Amino acid sequence: MDNNNGPGQFKDLIDTLEDLSETIRHVGIVATDFDEQSQDVLNTKINDMVKGLKKLNELKDNFQQVQVPYEVLSYIDQGRNPQLYTKDCLERAKLKNEEVKEKINSLQSFKDTLAEQLRSSMPEAMEEYDRSSASG
Repeated sequence: MDNNNGPGQFKDLIDTLEDLSETIRHVGIVATDFDEQSQDVLNTKINDMVKGLKKLNELKDNFQQVQVPYEVLSYIDQGRNPQLYTKDCLERAKLKNEEVKEKINSLQSFKDTLAEQLRSSMPEAMEEYDRSSASG
């Protein structure tokens, strides 16, 4: 099965991780209540865990080009949903965009006020400036 591209590679990884997680949970349960009669079950579960780890190792090559932002890993470490990362990024970008718009508007207002003041105090110099900026 060649799932090197597309969402299939992630589905395989998710399924493998979920199966492995469940197998590890079963190993823990069997080991916690261990007695001689559960040895065969424990051996089977440990073998299933090894198979899951092998499959995970085989899948790793499908993800060589996948890059995960450090912040996503931080979200996971903090117990937050990593899918919120995109939402938070968009919200930060929107806020930054509004901030930049405000700065642009302030600078445009300053430019207009400065030009108005210069025109009233130095009309000849501003006419020369207008001619040079229009030609260049």
